[in-house]
Amino acid sequence: MRVRSALLAAGLAAAALAGCGDDDDSPPAADPLPEQSELPGHGGTEEADPGDLDVPEIAGTTFAPFPSLGFGIAVPQGWNATRLDDEALAELEDVRLAEPFFLDAARNVASTGALFYAAGVDDQGRVAEIKVDVAEGTSVEDVRAAAEAEVLAAGAADVNVVEADDGRARIDFRLAQPSAEDGETIDSYVSRLLVPDDDRVWSIVVTSEDAETQTAVLAVVDAGFVLAD
Repeated sequence: MRVRSALLAAGLAAAALAGCGDDDDSPPAADPLPEQSELPGHGGTEEADPGDLDVPEIAGTTFAPFPSLGFGIAVPQGWNATRLDDEALAELEDVRLAEPFFLDAARNVASTGALFYAAGVDDQGRVAEIKVDVAEGTSVEDVRAAAEAEVLAAGAADVNVVEADDGRARIDFRLAQPSAEDGETIDSYVSRLLVPDDDRVWSIVVTSEDAETQTAVLAVVDAGFVLAD
């Protein structure tokens, strides 16, 4: 499958992944989104404990709660997902994936300081991704202004800002970038959702290679990103 070059603008990192592998002589394949104990590195219970997170009911998704980090997020079923701390990444290294792209992509995104990464690939090899990070001591207005400047400097097209009554804001844009494999230009649809939380701002970035997929994943993220009380 195609592997596109990393998106450096707006703190994004992108790479392709494929499904998990399975053979008798290898370690067990990864569950696309383990229901036990949040995700890699949170072993213990059979089902994730949402703590005080209000779990949304969204058809076709699995909820990944991170009460210790103060958030939870719904992810499309069949996607791979991971926390981005050293413990979780080390556990992924011990899992035999059919393709290494997910682990490589997770490491890339971890290098930006993000907390969470999820990705899925459709039957045409097109990739969609979600990453979550948080900025302390700032406001949605400040983060939005900086992000707008970055995406415009990167040559983004169709830049649009959507503001919600609850203080959230979202920046939508499109980037054309060459595939790392063959140089073919690939359109990436990117949205950055900004969520205020006292004196910090959560940033949820959604990237897709297909406009319809982007719309669908955004709907999941808009309804499925929740904060602890």
